Formats: sequence, structure tokens, C-alpha cells
Amino acid sequence: MNSVYRYKQSHLIGASFAIQALAFFLSLSNGTFRPAKDIELLDVIGEGSVMVFALVWIIAAVASRPPGIVTSLMVAGLNCFAFTAILDFLDEVLVYSAAAEWLSMLESMPAAVGMVIMSVGLLSWHKEQKALNKQLQRREWAYRNHNQIDEVTQLYLADYWCERVEDMRSRGEHASALMLDINGFSTFNENHGYGEGNRFLQEIARLLVMHVRENDLVCRYAGDRFIVLLHGLDYHSAMIIADDIETSVHHLAFKSGINTTAVFQSVRTAVTSIDSLTPIEQVVSTLQRQLSKRKLLAAS
Repeated sequence: MNSVYRYKQSHLIGASFAIQALAFFLSLSNGTFRPAKDIELLDVIGEGSVMVFALVWIIAAVASRPPGIVTSLMVAGLNCFAFTAILDFLDEVLVYSAAAEWLSMLESMPAAVGMVIMSVGLLSWHKEQKALNKQLQRREWAYRNHNQIDEVTQLYLADYWCERVEDMRSRGEHASALMLDINGFSTFNENHGYGEGNRFLQEIARLLVMHVRENDLVCRYAGDRFIVLLHGLDYHSAMIIADDIETSVHHLAFKSGINTTAVFQSVRTAVTSIDSLTPIEQVVSTLQRQLSKRKLLAAS
């Protein structure tokens, strides 16, 4: 569970625990266990599975989502559903007295209320997702596969970039490719630590996304290298973007840890055109040779 989300949503965790504890208390305090011969095992397994999944969904919602109205509505609706699921499960193993018949009548009501709350939550989630999709467009190029996302930068990885280039080439479209390499990044990690190094990579990722258009694609290639697909751009236009990126990174004042002194890094870029005839491997090889050549020139 995300520790930040858990801390900020401790009230949801506490409320969920109290609601489900109430369901157990009401059932156990008003019923007695059935004889084993009267218990239908398949019904117990079925109702028990529903109960377990409902409780797991509550944990997943709190653990995976940031605080907000959407999260609160989803957790509230799931709690109502889980309340009914617990009552249904315990109804299979308990017998209620005549005075507690109201408890059997109560079973279905929380689930109905929960469905209404969940519906409102899902409508709010839909609006939220539309806004997020717009923000993510330059990071995923209208195709989503979370298994290929880099954990540090939240950009897609090189394989994803190659797949999107193949899709583009199959449609006969042209583009340019831009590769970026951070100068002296190993030294940066040695001086400031790998945690700060990861944070710097995140800043570079955000800067790259800001410098490209909505129909372009930014990915992390490997280590301290990034690769960009500039859809429909010729070599000259791509070079202008590359120069702008180098200038922006050069002026990026990165504050490391508690140190108030800004750290400035530089990057080098390489650009090449993509057509329907040149293999992707050759495109990437050309970019890497350009970067290596620039590194040698800078060292001489």
C-alpha cells in the first residue's frame, strides 16, 4: 500500500474497518451458529468469495488512488456492498431469532445504496480520467499498456517506442527521432545519490514532455537516455526542438536534498529522420553513433 495515500486516507481506513466490524457484530450478537449438517458448503464458498473480494477492493481503492471525492465515493460504495456481502455470508452459517428478523431484511439494502454511490463515483471518475488522458497523451501516443511503463519516470520504455514507430511506418507516415543523453550522469549519482538521480530523471522527463506536441511520444530508452518520436516532422524542425531542449536543460536549476545551491547539468542530443524503408535498428544505431561522436568531440 502506498504509504502516502495510507497516511492521508487513514480516516477512510478507520471508517471501513468500523463499518465491517459493525456488520460482524450485528450478525454474531443476534444469531447462533447453524448445525454443521444444515450448512450448504457451496453457498458458504460463494458468499464468502464475494465478501473477500469486496474487502480486497476496498483495500485496493485506498492503496492505489490519491485522496479526493472520487476515492471517497468509491470506498463508500464498496463499503456498503461489503456490508451486505458480510451479512449474506454470515446468514449461511447463523440462525437469527424471531426478534432479529430485521437483520435478514437489512441484507440487501446497503448493496443497493452502494450501487448508487458507486455510480456517482464512476461518473466522477470518468471526468477525472478524461482530464488524465489529455495529460498523458504525449506519454502514450493513444495506446496504453501499463506493463511497459518505466517506474522512475512514468514514461514508456524503448520497446513501446519501437512498436509505435512500426505502427506509424505501416501506415506510410514519416517522422523524426530524437535521442537525449545526460552528460556526466554517473558522476551526478556519485555526488548526490541515486535517489536524487532518479528525481533528476523525473524532471528531465517532465521537461521533455513540455517541449513536444500532443501527437509526439517521449520514452525512456535506457539509463540516462531518452528517445522521442516527432510525428510528421522533418529533420530541420526536429533539430530546432533538440536545440531548445538542450538550452532548457542547461538552464534547469536542480536543487538536491537540503542544499539550496542549484545543480546545473547539460545534455547532448541526436536527431535522424524515419522513413518506411530504414529498419528501426538502423535508426537507433544512427542516433547512438551521433551521441558517441558528440561525446568524443566534447572530451577532445
